[in-house]
Amino acid sequence: MLNRRLWGGALAMVVLPAAGLAAEAKPRAQLEEVIVTAQKQQQSLQDVPIAVAAVDGAKIRDAGLQRMEELSAYVPNFKIAVTGQGNAVYIRGVGSGDNRGFEQSVGMFVDGIYAGRGQQFQAPFLDIALVEVLKGPQGTLFGKNTIAGAVNITTNRPTEEFGGELSYRLNPELGAKEVTAVLNIPLGDSFSARAAYKRLEEDGYLGNFVLDRDEAQRADESLRLALRWDASDKLDVNLKLEQSAFGLTGTTFQLTDKTGTFSLYQSNISLPIDLPISLPLPLLSINLEDEIDPREDGKLDRRKSDRQFAWQPAMTQNNSDAAVLTLDYEMSDTITLTSITGYSYFDFTFNLDADFTDLEFIGTENGEEFTQLSQEFRLAGSVGESIDFIAGVYAHTQDLSSTLWLNLDFDALGVPSSLPIPGLTISLPSQLATYTEFEQTTDSVAVFGQATWNITEALSATLGLRWGQDEKRATKYLNVAEFRSKERTANPLYAVIAGALNNSENHNISNARKVANVSPAFNLQWYANEDVMSYFRYAKGFKDGGFNASDTTASQTVFTYEDEEADTLELGLKTTLLDGAATFNTALFYTEFTNRQVSSFTLTGYVVGNAAESITQGIEADMRWALSDRLTVGASMAFLDSYFTSFINGPCTAEQTNAASQAGNPDCRQDLSGEGTDYAPELSASLTSQYVQPIGSTMELRLQLDLNYSDEYFYTQDRDESDLQEAYYKINGRVSLLHFEQGWELALIAKNLTNKMTRSSGNDVPLFVGAHFAATDAPRSIAIEGVMRF
Repeated sequence: MLNRRLWGGALAMVVLPAAGLAAEAKPRAQLEEVIVTAQKQQQSLQDVPIAVAAVDGAKIRDAGLQRMEELSAYVPNFKIAVTGQGNAVYIRGVGSGDNRGFEQSVGMFVDGIYAGRGQQFQAPFLDIALVEVLKGPQGTLFGKNTIAGAVNITTNRPTEEFGGELSYRLNPELGAKEVTAVLNIPLGDSFSARAAYKRLEEDGYLGNFVLDRDEAQRADESLRLALRWDASDKLDVNLKLEQSAFGLTGTTFQLTDKTGTFSLYQSNISLPIDLPISLPLPLLSINLEDEIDPREDGKLDRRKSDRQFAWQPAMTQNNSDAAVLTLDYEMSDTITLTSITGYSYFDFTFNLDADFTDLEFIGTENGEEFTQLSQEFRLAGSVGESIDFIAGVYAHTQDLSSTLWLNLDFDALGVPSSLPIPGLTISLPSQLATYTEFEQTTDSVAVFGQATWNITEALSATLGLRWGQDEKRATKYLNVAEFRSKERTANPLYAVIAGALNNSENHNISNARKVANVSPAFNLQWYANEDVMSYFRYAKGFKDGGFNASDTTASQTVFTYEDEEADTLELGLKTTLLDGAATFNTALFYTEFTNRQVSSFTLTGYVVGNAAESITQGIEADMRWALSDRLTVGASMAFLDSYFTSFINGPCTAEQTNAASQAGNPDCRQDLSGEGTDYAPELSASLTSQYVQPIGSTMELRLQLDLNYSDEYFYTQDRDESDLQEAYYKINGRVSLLHFEQGWELALIAKNLTNKMTRSSGNDVPLFVGAHFAATDAPRSIAIEGVMRF
């Protein structure tokens, strides 16, 4: 753990010298007001009775943040894990992990449109106005699947002024080249348009010395067109069309421990005959370390020897489309009607070398196609001088199709095709495959409302309520097949081996569920004066149950998982200090989760189940201070205690599973009651600073320095010590020179200056007990950027 004195010293090093500079600044500097839409209407951040972290587009651009997982480092109690099937998102130590059948516990909303799939969190940032991270359940206004919180992203809309920006960024360390272009054009008195484009190419940073290349090689391309029509003094129409394609060649996964052993025990195999004896020793036992390329050291060092099947190369490709039509109509001076119509689609393909070695042994091919149509109508306004309200209806329909093709080639390990047993020789397939297809349709409707009673000028009370109904229908079939085939084989021995490895069995099942839910919320808000606001908040969150896309059995019990609920209490304080030169906000929170949905890693993905209950509690604080017109600093910190109060059927470590398997128990469980949840560091913090030095009357030098810290945390649920990310801090910076009149800017952007070696996710290597893999984060890099604005 980073010494707390070191963190205090880092804060003092920025604030104390800055205070000396601030003393020379007269009159006192002012912070720019932050406007958010956390309650679906524009408000000052200081007036919102919710714990919200806001990061504006300027910070995202200046820090060189390309996607959501990079931004999460700047928001304490917010973690995003890059996994094999998308991104798993956590707020305050609460997330759902990764499973192809469900949405995240943190809902993402882009220009008002719900985006709850893990793949949608991978989209690159493009022309962003603001990102808001709302912490704690947000079900009343944002709906289901925001049980841990919500991420609200707003992109820039067209304006009435002509302008644009063209930038080029080169990062030699990563072999990255990025081009961004933005053009805003007024079209007459009432029309305007805004176009934005980005292309990123990157060579990668993880050396794969078997294939003699760096990974993961990235190619991202995004295009957005936004149109605005001021139809009348009362009607405003906005249309956004967007298309993205982002892909990877290779992965950032590498072995972090190569000492695993593959064993096949008689107790795992249901042979069609009775053996004359029972064998306690493994029928097969193969050590991974003896089989892989000897240059693979099994250390976290951004080196690997990873080889996928030649006919199924490791890659990721996500193509997406989105459209949003927003109408705002002023029905009167006090009431506005808003309509938001949304369409989103993506097609995702992911091939993975699932043994993470140079052996062509285990390969998976994942496919996912998703379509969503949504509609929301809402009214917002006031009644008299004391009542403010927002009310609306919402509906969406979703269609999901997901496939997983798993191929295993035991010939790569030198496994014999027959097993000699006293008095008998058993011939077994040395190659096999399984193919799973999962389809799900979801229909959701909701009615919601929130009313605020301004009891006095200083005291107000808010009551919110949302009723929602969700209906899901799903089918899943699995074929045990011959190698490189998707068709079910008639040979029973293939099913024997598939069942022994990961409980796969041929099946074709379907199910449906329909559930209604009520999510209330209550706020009590009090202003001690115009600069000090305190609040108390209660909210109930709800996460929809559903169907397990990754389970390999025919069990209807395992196929379904139940709803998850949460009750949260939050006490907060928001202050504006020094005549607007500083803000300080803090929140104390306590949340109880019942029937918590959790994911356990298996050979074919993450299997979902329901734990009994968990608690997350802690305190968060953030401050911003304009020490002078030239110098601004910010700090945010979170202390978190997130743990299971009851989880008696928790997942086992690989070693525990192996021991249970030898004893004839294929379903190992451990009691994780009292243990912490994953992605829940006890302390996380971020420190930012910016200094501006004028050069004459037309130029400016800007210096930025950021420090982000995270305490240690587990990134797997089984609490395996090999899957522990140790405490770390990272330093990022930016130096830029810009010319106001000519519109150009030159910048150096540094990330991870101390070259910390960290990992964002990982788990056990399938089938090899004791071996582990992890997704390795980027090393130190310095990019040069040129920008032309007009």
